[in-house]
Amino acid sequence: MAAYEVNPSDLTMREKVGTGCTAEVYKGTYKGQVVAIKQIEWNKSRMGVKEQRAFDREVAIMPQINHPNLVRMLGVTSMTRPFRIITEFCAGGCLFELLHNCDHIELIWGQQLKMTHDVAGAMDYLHKFEPQIIHRDLKSLNLLLSTPVLSSSHEPLVKVSDFGLSRMKDKAADEEWGKMTIAAGTCHWMAPEVFTGTRYDEKIDVFSYAMILFEIICREIPFEDEEPANVGRLTVQGGRPDLEAVPPDCPPNLKELMITCWAHDPKKRPAFELILPVLSREYQAFRR
Repeated sequence: MAAYEVNPSDLTMREKVGTGCTAEVYKGTYKGQVVAIKQIEWNKSRMGVKEQRAFDREVAIMPQINHPNLVRMLGVTSMTRPFRIITEFCAGGCLFELLHNCDHIELIWGQQLKMTHDVAGAMDYLHKFEPQIIHRDLKSLNLLLSTPVLSSSHEPLVKVSDFGLSRMKDKAADEEWGKMTIAAGTCHWMAPEVFTGTRYDEKIDVFSYAMILFEIICREIPFEDEEPANVGRLTVQGGRPDLEAVPPDCPPNLKELMITCWAHDPKKRPAFELILPVLSREYQAFRR
């Protein structure tokens, strides 16, 4: 039994707090601690390879990583079905909900810059990890708030979650490294090289991060008015989210960073270690 294997009898399932393509997430308790319990959903008639791979990837990656802006894994139940992944509970819900479904909550630039910095810090850690980890499904739906943000006085703490599509680079997987199917990622956040089926590297996460910057800056979903089936073609042709949605008081360096991160040529997108200093300077300026 793995060191992080959990006895299912130590878990108490409570209310459902989220639903994804391959799993449902419940609030629960583990030995008295409030936790999130991600339950891989399948039944005997449709036990899918996709669900198994998503579970295996998360279980392979999450125990190895440790960063304040990454959701912390506490254990798994893999000896019996349903398979479950137990993580820390993030009481603030997902960033998508705050940005797009909570118009009554006004955010200030200090909060928005903190959000962008948190995500970049987590991604810098993953990209520098040995072996390197590419998230491949970076979007606001996979960003969790540690505590609720209910007003402009609440400082956000964002944590990157969901490693079901992530890839860890190792010698055994060299042949697969750099190949990506259209099923990986979500179209509104996906880099053009994903849609064309060309080889990719960690810069696909930088492109997805640019879409998150757009969400945080504008509080709009990228390509919101487009049919999902058309987003890939638009992205490949050079289409990007509408800059007219950027508020006039947006810090110029933040807008410029977003545009640089969604460059069509992956080589022109900056690494997260170059993104972080820009955000740190802007964040400190707004805190003064």
